[in-house]
Amino acid sequence: MVRGLSPQQVAIVVNGNNPDSLRVARYYARARHIPPANLLVLNLPFNADTITAGFYNVRVARAIRQILQMRHLKRKIRCLVTTYGVPLKVGPATPTAQDEAELARLHTQLARCARDLRRGIGRLERLGQKNDPSSAGPASAAAAGSQKAPAASRPAGISTTSARALLKNFQTALQATIEKIRNAPPRKQTKLNRRLVRLLPRYIGPAGLLAMIHVNPLSPLAGPARAARVRGEQILRRQMRLYVKLLIRRNRRQDRGKMRRLQRREFGIVGLTRQILSDEVFLSSRRPTTALDSDLMMLWYGRLAGPRWFINPMCIDIWSHLKYKRDYPRVMMVSRLDGLSPKMVIGMIRRSIRVQNKGLSGVAYFDARGLHGRDAYSDFDRNIRAAARYIRSHTTMKVVLNDTPALLEAKNCPDEAIYCGWYSVHHYVDSCQWLPGSVAYHVASFELDSLHNPSDTAWCINLLKNGVCGTLGAVAEPYLFSFPLPSQFFPLLLSGRFTQAEVYYLTTPVMGWRIAYVGDPLYNPFQKDPLISRKQLQANPMLRNALLELPGGKTPAPPR
Repeated sequence: MVRGLSPQQVAIVVNGNNPDSLRVARYYARARHIPPANLLVLNLPFNADTITAGFYNVRVARAIRQILQMRHLKRKIRCLVTTYGVPLKVGPATPTAQDEAELARLHTQLARCARDLRRGIGRLERLGQKNDPSSAGPASAAAAGSQKAPAASRPAGISTTSARALLKNFQTALQATIEKIRNAPPRKQTKLNRRLVRLLPRYIGPAGLLAMIHVNPLSPLAGPARAARVRGEQILRRQMRLYVKLLIRRNRRQDRGKMRRLQRREFGIVGLTRQILSDEVFLSSRRPTTALDSDLMMLWYGRLAGPRWFINPMCIDIWSHLKYKRDYPRVMMVSRLDGLSPKMVIGMIRRSIRVQNKGLSGVAYFDARGLHGRDAYSDFDRNIRAAARYIRSHTTMKVVLNDTPALLEAKNCPDEAIYCGWYSVHHYVDSCQWLPGSVAYHVASFELDSLHNPSDTAWCINLLKNGVCGTLGAVAEPYLFSFPLPSQFFPLLLSGRFTQAEVYYLTTPVMGWRIAYVGDPLYNPFQKDPLISRKQLQANPMLRNALLELPGGKTPAPPR
């Protein structure tokens, strides 16, 4: 059974070329009783907020994996803490030389698939014409033209658009052939069905054929072949589970190759073509700027690749829907100890420990915008209001909800303990009188663009300057869907069963993307006086997933 996060499960990522990074790391290790072996000292640039994707892959992710394996800590460490001096962002990346070589091989393979699809379209049309010679649709005409073209005149490659059109033409030809067989005289149907069944495995594979049987029952496979179909479906389920496992790890070249072979074996040329097209997009897209901490959540996924984010399988919004959850590589909790100066970061660590020992009490402030439409912005606004309603009805905590476009004002908002609001982009406003040790985040773009500029107007750095001990933000445009939902984040925090690193891990929807958390990962401000009980969490269909993911839900006694 998984228990709550302990100091022995936390590893500290240190910039060995920055004395202040070492100072912060050593102070935190002493304060939280983290073993010396859990300090991971890396060779990083002295003063850089951004590193390249190639540098990250080799000098950060691979170096951390090697240290953890060498010290036999791979299975033990569940959380990484990046410290002052460790770069904040990973810059955009274009395909590597190895990616370009793989893309060239895929393009050649795609041309072969296109040739086979043209032949398949022609064979399907000819089979249909056995019953109705006068019928020849656009797909058959295109296929016939392709068959008649001399080999020397055919292009060596094929565009993505043309390949997608061939897939559509093949599906059109298949459906037309099935319809013609259905309309054939009864004495011909069995013969034509058998010919179609012999033809299809090459193009749609046994899995595609099984799917067709459910939609279009074919007489040769009905009845006597029922047991074989059941066995085939059992094998298919196992193969699809393997495919999901490979899909999660598709940033590894060998796993992409296994995916293509699996698609060819189970779904024929059509499946292989679709997989090649998907892999071409995956390899050729330019990977954008990301938060280094968000990438570290995928430490055991391998090399960074792909154009966008990855789903966080541990998010409680997703957790119960993942049929093959155990096939996912382990996701790391990641939090950052960073700020304007080492002194500021050490002050945040001291404040976290002091407040955790004493307990945090105060007011919950939620700053919605009064949106009530049917768009994504209105949905998030409703979630902020839902968080306020849940805390008001399930706890004794005072809750203040502002549901107007204007922001809260500090003069009207004393004793803030938790806060969530939006949408003042890169323009911090003193919305509350922040209590030392409070947890607060403002939903807007670019609020974590930097942590080292004293004149920065972003929310993250200004919240930290005002004594907040836990916040999150985006290093670049993250899109609204990637923020933790306040209706999930704050109830878990108020339960006192989870540290803030665990709360973020359980509520952030995506990883390998642009949002990161800043604060002591072991900080649990409501451990001493929980406001939401385990029974209340279990009664909520979404929140109880946190107890399934982290059943222990307890943290060790706070340090003295």
